[in-house]
Amino acid sequence: MEPKLKVALVSILANVGLVSVEFAIAWVTGSLAVLADAFHSGVDLIGSILVLSGIWMALRVADRTHAYGYHRYENAAALIQFVLIAIIGVTVMYEAVRRSFFGFSVTVSNLVLGAVVATIVLDLLLFRYIARKGRILQSSALQADAYQFGTDSIAKVGVLVGIGGVYVGVPFLDILGAGAIAIAFLSIAFLMVRKNLRVLVDASPPQQLLQTLADTALAIQGVTEVHSLRGRMSGAQIFVDLVVHVAPDISLEAAHAIAHAVERAMQEKLPNVAEVIVHTEPVHHEPQLDESHPP
Repeated sequence: MEPKLKVALVSILANVGLVSVEFAIAWVTGSLAVLADAFHSGVDLIGSILVLSGIWMALRVADRTHAYGYHRYENAAALIQFVLIAIIGVTVMYEAVRRSFFGFSVTVSNLVLGAVVATIVLDLLLFRYIARKGRILQSSALQADAYQFGTDSIAKVGVLVGIGGVYVGVPFLDILGAGAIAIAFLSIAFLMVRKNLRVLVDASPPQQLLQTLADTALAIQGVTEVHSLRGRMSGAQIFVDLVVHVAPDISLEAAHAIAHAVERAMQEKLPNVAEVIVHTEPVHHEPQLDESHPP
């Protein structure tokens, strides 16, 4: 099985177990903090299924309907995950406010505390495993899935504060813990939605990366100038196009060879560069010919 799909399946199975345990604890205790975390794990499960679907689509090769490939399905899956987390964050905030006005009842035992600690340990282990695999496999969807487990482990600190407060006789800490969880959800959702949305709307890669590519092109023998360099992301891949100036008296075959040398050099410098389109122009050509190129 493809490594990305294998990691995604591990995530789904782990989330099934976490959702079952956490909803059982929430049912027994009546804790809003635990319920919020259970809903979070439920969203994680949906998100993990989306990740599996997104990765499966992204692995498809380019065809006539998707000439640049299907890699952005990973970004789309990640985006949906974090939108769901934001919705849960708002819902938990609403319930915390409602309970603070209308009252609530929570019951906690030693078994419940132990179960919550066990789920924290599992979340941390899964976070480290999936985050490492996401980096190695360069999968934005798996990295988003890892964040789910990371935020879940952070959220459980709020759960411990909440049920710990109930255990020592301060039940209002359950609402405070739930509020902290909701804030964490909303903050992380905002950051990760922005990251994946940039890819989906063709935002430019970091300027430092583009400068590295420009320097790489200028280092090719025969290239005298580089301009109109731009790029866009698709999953972990980068698509680049640029204009290079060459001597006006060289043959078309030589200009073609220079363009290929630029392409190879960029892909060797940054393996994530999937495609480079190089337009060659003679030095000192008519300035108005540049009007069709972006600055």
